[in-house]
Amino acid sequence: MSGKRLALGLMSGTSADGLTICLFDCAAKKVIRCKTYPYTQKLQNKILAAVNFTTPRLSELNFELGRLYAQKTKLFIKQFKINPADIAVIGSHGQTVWHAPGAKTPNTLQIGEAAFLARQFKIPVVHNFRPRDMAAGGSGAPFMPAFDEFLYKNGAAKMLLNIGGISNISVAGGGIKTFGFDIGPGNVLIDTAVNIYTKGRLNFDKGGAASASRAPDIKKAQKLLKLFVKQKPPVSLDRNYYAKEFFDKYFPTVNTTDISTLTYLTALIITQSIKKFILNKHRVSRLEISGGGLRNKTLVNFIAAELKDVKIIQNSIDPMAKEAAAFAWFAMQTLHGRPSTCARATGAKESVIAGSIYFSEPSQ
Repeated sequence: MSGKRLALGLMSGTSADGLTICLFDCAAKKVIRCKTYPYTQKLQNKILAAVNFTTPRLSELNFELGRLYAQKTKLFIKQFKINPADIAVIGSHGQTVWHAPGAKTPNTLQIGEAAFLARQFKIPVVHNFRPRDMAAGGSGAPFMPAFDEFLYKNGAAKMLLNIGGISNISVAGGGIKTFGFDIGPGNVLIDTAVNIYTKGRLNFDKGGAASASRAPDIKKAQKLLKLFVKQKPPVSLDRNYYAKEFFDKYFPTVNTTDISTLTYLTALIITQSIKKFILNKHRVSRLEISGGGLRNKTLVNFIAAELKDVKIIQNSIDPMAKEAAAFAWFAMQTLHGRPSTCARATGAKESVIAGSIYFSEPSQ
């Protein structure tokens, strides 16, 4: 097996706003290079609508994204003057279009055909990470606790919060057996509200400016909180849980006060879950945040106000690179036949070697 220590990770999250590519040194636990390539508005809208696509349209999008991933990865390697021969493996999370671990027949679907990456670079590509955990009785998410254990298990106890479309959290270090769970909405409610308010012109609240412009309706947020903080971990969620029906029922029209209220509600969901499922059991005084939600200053301020005794900082790994770095490491684990999940987080019977592999063709 190759002794190479570098891996490429590709991540497109539930916000569907771009492809993040990261070159990660798995031995040094270090991000070498990272860049996000934004999607066009047209492509983002297509991805977010994919849950309702016919099979032919979904199949076409699978190949469209696969080609795009290969193109952007080729550009990334060129821009940063990376020698592909130094890369041991590529890990591609793909684009989640459906995730239903609680269904009668638990199922999940990530698209973005990885064969194009394997063909382009002649490097092993690991993809389709979630099904094997589900086959072992898990929920196929969250994956980050395994990476957080790799990074932080020998240090002081800390909480690692990732705020993407869906928020998830891990607890690692301090002698605690690493665990984690999906919390609930991260950016998804805020993003949807902004999209409705601007009639599709914007898809996120840049810097939290819109939510900062008005005071939230605290009573409404507290009333809605009971809809979310109920299920005992491990929990795995999909952005479709918080789609059209929620807004039709509770926010049939959207104004800036509503954006602020939904930002505050998101902070309450995160902090109440932390208090209920972590701080009630463990002494942890440090919270590190990663993901796009870190850029929403209003959201972070709301979280800090609810967790006064917790020190809050950005994650020590580049917070915008962390998920892509994780899938680089997961791919390396899989390539070497080592588990890449945390069963305590996913609820699986055991930690598994996740992902399918496209091996490179032998030289002619």
